[in-house]
Parts: sequence; C-alpha cells; structure tokens
Amino acid sequence: MNLVIDIGNTAVKFFLFEKDELIETKILDEKIFIESIKLIDINKIDNIICSSVTKSYRDQLSEIFKNSSFHDLSNQYLKLPFQNNYKSKTTLGQDRIGLIASAVYKYPKQNSLVIDIGTCITYDFVDSQNIYHGGAISQGILMRYKSFKEHTANLPLLEFQNIEKIIGSDTNESIHIGVCNGIIGEIKEYIKNIENSYPIFNLIITGGDSMFLLNKIKNAIFADQDFLAQGLNYIIKFNEVE
Repeated sequence: MNLVIDIGNTAVKFFLFEKDELIETKILDEKIFIESIKLIDINKIDNIICSSVTKSYRDQLSEIFKNSSFHDLSNQYLKLPFQNNYKSKTTLGQDRIGLIASAVYKYPKQNSLVIDIGTCITYDFVDSQNIYHGGAISQGILMRYKSFKEHTANLPLLEFQNIEKIIGSDTNESIHIGVCNGIIGEIKEYIKNIENSYPIFNLIITGGDSMFLLNKIKNAIFADQDFLAQGLNYIIKFNEVE
C-alpha cells in the first residue's frame, strides 16, 4: 500500500493507494499531522511520498515508517516521469512536480497545461514528448483579497464572492468583480499565449479554489481533487524496482 501526503498552505491531505486504486482520503490540520499519521497501520505501508510547500517531514516520517520506502521529492536521483527543463530545479515546488506527473500519467504523449488554483495560482506546461518547460506563478484568490487591506488605507478585507456582473455598484462589489475577472482575464491571456506555440493541448484546471471558473474557461478539464495525489502515486510506481 502507498501512503501519499500532500502538505499545502492551508491543510494536509493524505491518501492511501492500493496500486492505482485510491482507497482512503483524509484532511488534517498540519499542527496534528504527525500525531494523526501515527494512527495508520505502519505494517501495511510499502511506500511513502510527501509533497510539502511548508517544511520537510522526511526525518519524522522515516522514523515512523522505518520499514517503508521513502520517495524523497528533493532527492536529485529520484526518477521523474518527465524531463525537467526548469532552470532552477531545486526550487521547483514539490506540488508542481506532482501535478506535472499526474498530467503525464493521465494524458501520456500529449501537450498539457495544468493550472492549479490555490493559495497561489500556478501554471505548468509539459509537451507531448514529456518535456516539462516551466510555467508561471501568481497570487491566489485569498492573497488578492488580503492585498487590499494590507496595502491600502481604506479598502476592506472581504471573503470571496462570485458576482455575475461586470460593473460594481459599490466598493465591495467592485473588489469582488476585480478579483474574479482579474483571475479569469489572466488565465485566458496565458492560454492564448500558449496557443501561439502549441495550438493543441489539454487544459487541466485543479485546486481547492478552481470551481468558480466552471463554465468561464472554454475547453477546460476540471480535475478531481486527488489529481495531485495521483501524480505522486505515479512517481512511486515509476521508481519501483521491477
């Protein structure tokens, strides 16, 4: 059985896979993550992989699961199912590695653009030869809302609201429309620029804040919430000794 862990900025998710089949998912607070993970039957875990955007838990996990194989995403010798052409390979986020691997796994030998809408918005492009070229990073929804409060004297901190109009009749509406349409416009422009070089590609949208884009981006594939986990599990499979 494979234990796949995804540590994001807001929560920790862990997934149990029996080969390619997802059999269990849990969402935890990072503060109780290590204590909670100890409740898993360690004797059933053959492999572990952990993607973290906060800090490394390699030592703690290796100690808990002593008899399991730990697949370290920071290890330069770990085999990846794609050629990494990112210039600063050591700074490529582990979550982005998992997303790229999932695109290669689900759409082999195809051009794919993966857009992940979370704390940040990440864009990652892999071509039909499984060559990863890089992408872009911008602020996510919450970061955009927070910036109004933190960098202006009078604008409020609001919670996300999807308003189906283009002209705001008050300050709050104007902020909501600005945030939502700013993201939509950014994404559409990025897609347009990719199309100049790659006319045909899969457009995959994922992440916890992605659903507000439903019906707003043409030809998009809205991935399941385990899309990243599927990619991490595929990396385990890619590194298993035959």
